[in-house]
Amino acid sequence: MSRIAVLAAALALLPPACAKLTGKAPPPVESEAPPPPPITSATTPPAWRPPEPVTFASMAPTAKDPPVSADLVKARAAAEARDFKKVRALLEKKVRAGKCAPEESQLVFRACNALKDKPCIAEVKAKHADDLTGE
Repeated sequence: MSRIAVLAAALALLPPACAKLTGKAPPPVESEAPPPPPITSATTPPAWRPPEPVTFASMAPTAKDPPVSADLVKARAAAEARDFKKVRALLEKKVRAGKCAPEESQLVFRACNALKDKPCIAEVKAKHADDLTGE
């Protein structure tokens, strides 16, 4: 009798396919939850607007831009006039001291190149290698 009890307990604990063998109805399968509704965005897509026209007022220097020194303005004009000695005279002290803007070191480097002054070229390259990467 104990064998029959063990067999009945084993069949009761077995999966639904074994329940058919015992003649019992398989346990109810848990119904699947309905699929979640599709996610919709709460925001509307951006609308296209034409770009704003460029004005000279929008091109004015902002607070982020460093102020341009008077020497740099003069040196730019001298470089355009191909007066490289004047460029060096205006900016060389600041560049050698290492207290200059990248454009100033580039102007002095170009002036030294035009004047074929190798010691000046070497010194500017040594102190301002990062500024001259595009050269």
